[in-house]
Amino acid sequence: MNEQEQRAAMLKAREQAKREYQKLKEQERANSPHIPKAHKKGKGFLFYFVCFILVSVMVLGSGAFWGYRQLEAINTMVIPAQEEPFELKDGANLNTVVRELAGHQYHEILLNIWVKLHRFEYPVIQKGPYLIDGVKTLPQILTDMAQGNIVKIKLPTIPLIEGMTVSMIERRLNARADLVQDIAMHKAFANPNAFIKQTLVKKAEDESLLQAIGGSHNTLEGLLMPATYEYEPGKTKTIDLLSQALVKMATYMRDSYIDRDQSIDDVIVDPYQVLILASLVERESSLKSERALIAGVFLNRLRKNMRLQTDPAVMYGVSPDFKGPLRMSQLRKDTPYNTYTREGLPPTPIAMPSVESIDAVLHPAQTKAIYFVAKGPDPQQGHIFSNTLQEHNNAVKIYRKAVRDYKNALLEQESMDNHK
Repeated sequence: MNEQEQRAAMLKAREQAKREYQKLKEQERANSPHIPKAHKKGKGFLFYFVCFILVSVMVLGSGAFWGYRQLEAINTMVIPAQEEPFELKDGANLNTVVRELAGHQYHEILLNIWVKLHRFEYPVIQKGPYLIDGVKTLPQILTDMAQGNIVKIKLPTIPLIEGMTVSMIERRLNARADLVQDIAMHKAFANPNAFIKQTLVKKAEDESLLQAIGGSHNTLEGLLMPATYEYEPGKTKTIDLLSQALVKMATYMRDSYIDRDQSIDDVIVDPYQVLILASLVERESSLKSERALIAGVFLNRLRKNMRLQTDPAVMYGVSPDFKGPLRMSQLRKDTPYNTYTREGLPPTPIAMPSVESIDAVLHPAQTKAIYFVAKGPDPQQGHIFSNTLQEHNNAVKIYRKAVRDYKNALLEQESMDNHK
């Protein structure tokens, strides 16, 4: 046996000796009465407990991380767009709103946790319609609700135009199919006295609005404020719009009459007469710039006991909806509204006066003029104002010449068109 073979034999013998020694140690451990049986197998309770703790920590950690990620996702969640505004009704709170907006995507328990974490950010949410546009996140929408940033819904409108009569307004309200046609409106037109008192006197001790229009009256003519009124299709009643217009006029008169130029008190005895005269001013001119002058002329004539001689009042006496030029027979026929045959003001307004016409009467121009006549056939040209009859007659000549020239120009144009 050479040297190399001897070395290999020695290593093999050493390994054999280690195995036998290890075997003897295991037999000794197994036979020892001082070592627990579980430990004799190399594993014990502590080992398994430690393993259980480690696994539990890993599971809980993963769950907590998942929950954190879900809560963060709610913070950035974009609520899908809705065609109609989201209506926040009475009794709604943060919990109910969050569940309604996000409940289709997250479990209720998770949403409850989110609400508890963020409840102080939205202490109050206000009722109303809110825009859900598919762009805003849940927190952004809740911020809108906390701040009351409701969506402005564009409602249809109905204009009650200055110069309209009661009959025109009634027809306009009746013509709107999306308004709730209420029999109460027809009763209001048929019995204005009761409607005026019921609408303007809400407390027995407060008749300020009623007094602002000079008390109750047998017609609503001149008592409805010209304005553009919004309404909800299928919900708003015609009587509601009528009430709004009456309250709006009475409120304006209550606030404005007290600040009037008191020089008018020698001929204008109450707020109702202001509305009567304002309606005449309204129908006489479409130019706001000259209404105070027209009011001044009418007041001067009343002071001199001169008849007002205003065609619009005569036309109203023929018919509230009269159209077309007056005939001489109509100008001569006596009616309560014929200001050529009767002195003073007509018994009622003849149309709905605008704010500008009311203000013109309350603050008339200081003028000596007692006559006015149109400058020509175009209303936008305005009027010529005169202090004396001679000046007025000259102004009438100017007006008649302007009308003749206008008619001749139309005939000439018509003739040229026919020869083309």
